[in-house]
Amino acid sequence: MRPALLATIYRKELLDVARDRRTLISMVVAPVAAVPLLMLAMSYFMSSVESKSREESVTVGYFESGASATLVETLKAAGFKPVATADLKAGVESKRIAAGIEQSRGESGAPLFVIYADLTRPASQMAASGIRSALDELKNEQVKGRLKELGAPESLLTPFEIKRVNIAPERRMAGAFWGSIIGYVVLLLMFSGGMYPTIDMTAGEKERRTLEVFLASPASRNEIVMGKLMAATTATFLTAALSVTSLVFSLRRGGFGNFSAELRQMVSRVPIDPATIALLFVVLVPTAVMAASIMIAVALFARSFKEAQSYLTPIIFLVGVPAIAGMLPGLELTPALAAIPIFNVTQLIKGIFLGSFSTMAFAITLASSLVYAGLAFLFAVRIFKNESVLFRT
Repeated sequence: MRPALLATIYRKELLDVARDRRTLISMVVAPVAAVPLLMLAMSYFMSSVESKSREESVTVGYFESGASATLVETLKAAGFKPVATADLKAGVESKRIAAGIEQSRGESGAPLFVIYADLTRPASQMAASGIRSALDELKNEQVKGRLKELGAPESLLTPFEIKRVNIAPERRMAGAFWGSIIGYVVLLLMFSGGMYPTIDMTAGEKERRTLEVFLASPASRNEIVMGKLMAATTATFLTAALSVTSLVFSLRRGGFGNFSAELRQMVSRVPIDPATIALLFVVLVPTAVMAASIMIAVALFARSFKEAQSYLTPIIFLVGVPAIAGMLPGLELTPALAAIPIFNVTQLIKGIFLGSFSTMAFAITLASSLVYAGLAFLFAVRIFKNESVLFRT
């Protein structure tokens, strides 16, 4: 292949991409604007639901005929607004009360408290959890009182303590979170983000009647495909990079209710350093080449831009299956699994962020990805040399 011709084709394809409004929107505007807007909408919605649920969860009902004054006072002390309700189930179902509590006697004759809640409603869940905590506190106070009457120490209530220690370092915790998310997002965007540039280079040229002129140039079919492939891979990487950057910024800046301290820590720190970026680049390049080659080959069968979209959309859905499987926790990248396309890259990205992956799994994943990329490229070249496909009407 002639480098000068490849460079010319590469510049020509990138210039066409930059001139196409639909492609620019899908490559730049959508990744940069859509992700923050989506996160902002989710943050607003979750905060609104959480605030509304907190307000609704304050009102709880109690069955007046069996309720003791102690129960009512306990509910008030816990911050609830207890309301006497004749039918607790109906009250919860009609949303007049968030949850209900009925006091009666169990089979042993001891007091029995029954909590009525609708676990499909956040407000009812919060109210039921709050009532349970208040009753646990009441139980502890009563037990302490009895122990005091008997002259027994309160330490009988806590014969031992339990403490959980997380031995995973901060980087590993953040790596587990970001490795799963970024691996899935990048691989999905390898196909979805590069779809429109690829269509524009194939079916788009058919519609514009410029493909014949291109084929009449001194460049060989292999050089044309390689030039288009390089441009499509560049566009794919650009879209993925912009989307991931936007995702990281949105997750770090956005608020999603009452996160636990560990989750906040994972979201706030992205474990990226030059070595991690280099490994990611090495792993993702063959996958990007494979994605671009497959989409070029498939889009060449289409006669129009719209027809190419209908051909490539199912491929994106198919890619999502192994990408999602690669996010599942507990899976390890064995030599056998390292040969499965898409899945192996998702798992390896997770391992890179975690800082724990075997050299054997890395080598097999990289080798298999290079093989798949080479086969996809040969397939694209073969399709490009088929006159009946290029001039399909």
